[in-house]
Amino acid sequence: MSKTVCGIDAEVLKEIGDIFAKTNVEEIELEEEDKFYIKVSRIRPDMPVMAAAPAAMAAPVAAAAPAAVPAAAAPVAAPAAAQYDNADKYHKILSPVIGSYYESSTPGGNPFVKVGDTVSPDTTVCIVEAMKVMNEIKAEIKGKIVSVAKSNGESVLANEVLFVVEKK
Repeated sequence: MSKTVCGIDAEVLKEIGDIFAKTNVEEIELEEEDKFYIKVSRIRPDMPVMAAAPAAMAAPVAAAAPAAVPAAAAPVAAPAAAQYDNADKYHKILSPVIGSYYESSTPGGNPFVKVGDTVSPDTTVCIVEAMKVMNEIKAEIKGKIVSVAKSNGESVLANEVLFVVEKK
């Protein structure tokens, strides 16, 4: 018997993920009569991320959204302050997905990296858990960690700054 996630065959979910990874598809809708309906959309960096709400609450959430987006953006930018905006000198490591940030591979373990550590492109800097999948995040650049923007176990958004690296 194949594994299911929320009543949907795990292989189907994997195939959906593969489609997003290998194509420019923006949205997929899938329905199996009397079993499930799923709509998956690609999150674009230029779009604000909003939480899902029950249909009955759609109007109040939409009205509040413009005020909530700027307020949510401020904490995201705070750890990577303007002092790190020089793209020639600094590189920001971003979360590729929405999930939970983990600084080590085991609870209470030593962090993968800390401020002052030197990294290379293949250095694992953290893990972001998304839908029970542990995504190892690599530095993808050579340099020195100058800022860690998240605390262990904290939620992260897609394209949110996790680390700032001073380029070597």
